[in-house]
Amino acid sequence: MTSRWTSSVPALAAAVLAAGVLTGPAVAATPVAGPSGADAALDILLTNDDGYRAPTLAALRRALTAAGHRVTVVAPCDDQSGIGTKQVSNYPRGVPTPANTITATQPAPDVWAVCASPGDAVLFGVRNVLPAPPDLVVSGVNPGQNAGAVTNHSGTVGATIMAGELGIPAVAVSVEIDPTTDPPAVGSVPDAAAYTVRLVERLRVTAAGRPLLPRHVTLNVNYPVAAEPRGTLVTRTGRLAFVRPSFVPTDLCADCYLVRPELDLGPDPVPWSDNNALATDHIAVTPLDGDWTAAEEVRSNLRHRLAALR
Repeated sequence: MTSRWTSSVPALAAAVLAAGVLTGPAVAATPVAGPSGADAALDILLTNDDGYRAPTLAALRRALTAAGHRVTVVAPCDDQSGIGTKQVSNYPRGVPTPANTITATQPAPDVWAVCASPGDAVLFGVRNVLPAPPDLVVSGVNPGQNAGAVTNHSGTVGATIMAGELGIPAVAVSVEIDPTTDPPAVGSVPDAAAYTVRLVERLRVTAAGRPLLPRHVTLNVNYPVAAEPRGTLVTRTGRLAFVRPSFVPTDLCADCYLVRPELDLGPDPVPWSDNNALATDHIAVTPLDGDWTAAEEVRSNLRHRLAALR
């Protein structure tokens, strides 16, 4: 990386990249050495947007538990993919009804199934399940990258945005899918889970007893499809969406439109974006803070243009 770019990365990037445990190629999915001592074990709330039964969530749970962490699953009861940052808002007016309630069950020890969005699951877990806020919320592993503009619509990321709003450090984890192959190639979920353990440990060590991340900051991790990733890059959210829906008229009915995926696999216009990192077989780690405010230059321009508006 050039010195110009490195100097512009926040201190968080330096902490994450300081050790070869992250910057080297990803290793095969082998048992990961856990933390040593009770102080190294973290209380982790684990969630996703694919539902609590998802095998990708189970893989991440096994990896985090094997590393010595205390993991409680609080995840949607069914598939909530693409739901973004949705939060339940059908507040009761009068007596409770099915329209203004959610259901939450405990199908197994340390596992809760919440019939609501991923963000609602996190909020429910923090407010109703855990005796104290967790050290970390982890969301994933999502099969398919949540990079670029797709990030805005991701339930996997949406869960961590809720955690960030609550001031809890959080990490969203997704593996890249390559739709140009037949069948589409998907990044290794066990390798991504093992990488997540190493990332969490690196954050813990460099936090030196403080919270794992600055308040309201979360990480969006996208793990490439490459068998041997070239290392970790701390990136920006790109503008390109590798897939969007398109709507095509169909004979099913006069007003019906078939939903088809529309791919855009070109280079991302944003320098050092998550999409471009994946394209070069790097693991993309993007810090998010839930603040969608435009840059000061834009706001300053609008102040001038709207000054006389009453």
